[in-house]
Amino acid sequence: MPRGKAGTGRLKPIFRGLNIAISGIFDGQWTDAKISHWVSLRAGTFSRRMSEDVTHFICTEEEFDNKGPKVKAALARAYKKDKKCYVVSFDWLEDSLFGNKRLPEDEYSHVASLKALREKARMERKMAKGVEEEDRAVNENFYHVYWDPTDLFQYNITLFRDDEKMGITGERYVVKLHESNALPHLYQVAVRYYKSKNDTKPKLHRLSETPGDFQREYDSFKRFFEIKVGYPWDERLVRGVGSLGADFFSYQPPTGGKPVGWVPEAYMPKEPTTPPEAEVNNTSSEFASSNQAVLVPSGSEADVNSGLESMPSAQPTSTLVPDYEVTREEVPTSSSSQEGSQDQTQQNDQSQQHHDESQNMMASPHTPQHDTHEEVLETATEDALPTQDGEATGENATVNELPVSDGKTQVV
Repeated sequence: MPRGKAGTGRLKPIFRGLNIAISGIFDGQWTDAKISHWVSLRAGTFSRRMSEDVTHFICTEEEFDNKGPKVKAALARAYKKDKKCYVVSFDWLEDSLFGNKRLPEDEYSHVASLKALREKARMERKMAKGVEEEDRAVNENFYHVYWDPTDLFQYNITLFRDDEKMGITGERYVVKLHESNALPHLYQVAVRYYKSKNDTKPKLHRLSETPGDFQREYDSFKRFFEIKVGYPWDERLVRGVGSLGADFFSYQPPTGGKPVGWVPEAYMPKEPTTPPEAEVNNTSSEFASSNQAVLVPSGSEADVNSGLESMPSAQPTSTLVPDYEVTREEVPTSSSSQEGSQDQTQQNDQSQQHHDESQNMMASPHTPQHDTHEEVLETATEDALPTQDGEATGENATVNELPVSDGKTQVV
């Protein structure tokens, strides 16, 4: 038997902290006394009874299959995280002693063996069920559901309908397009029909007797969809759920960004556009904001003259005569000092005086009719008074610091 450190004569304590219990009769010379002796030499504790302190329960296959009281007590703790008890075969103890180390319990676990047996039995039942369903549907042991390569949409859809008049709820078809596991791939469509919500035994059938190429089965899939739903498969994203009434089944495409399968461009949902009213409001806002700083609209002399010719030849309108009070408020002075403010006040008084004189002249019966915008502005000049023929003396006369040149008023 292997020992611990060289020259110490002591065995390696591979079972330290373990409490080992046994049940059954083992082959060879492994009696209870010998098992207790070797467990103790390796710093473990041996017991014949099952208790909460037992960490490893060793039994034969017969004992495990019989499920005696000790086995049941050990199995009750086999799946717990706290005070877990390993249910293992005697090979674990023997191999650990000869290997001079504690070996993993999973390879010797009766529970793992039981799981393997159960999985094997489940697979056998599944194969038998697949063979049984193969006569009516598709053996899913050799086929899988087809995935769309464009977006990984799985061709496993449900068509549903509720018939309130007949008192039926949950009526549905589950339609699958299958692809073979083996190469070259073969395809086949299988349908399961459930009469009601609580129906546990659906009716199975294939849309074609034998597997075929993709195009044939894909067309069969789309044809069945159109018959049951009432519109083509390609239009599924632009049609409303249940839009054709209770005579047809309904289909709900995946939402939330999930794959929906390939769809022709003509049947892709259109993105919402900005309403025309919003565009008009945005344009108006932009126009208003861009014209906030405009004081006087600019225009050519020909535009002004053409506008005057179309007006009746009466008194000049207020549009052609500048409003000096408004102009004073909208055009700031160039100097913020006290001396500049006094000069501006004097200029404003003079401008108001000339404005009054201009109004009196226009009200007089001897005031000549003005045919041009230039003559109207010249009547309001600061350096000369109107003469008999309406001409003013001085060039580039100014009105409240607004230069008048060539008959046009400009803001500087």
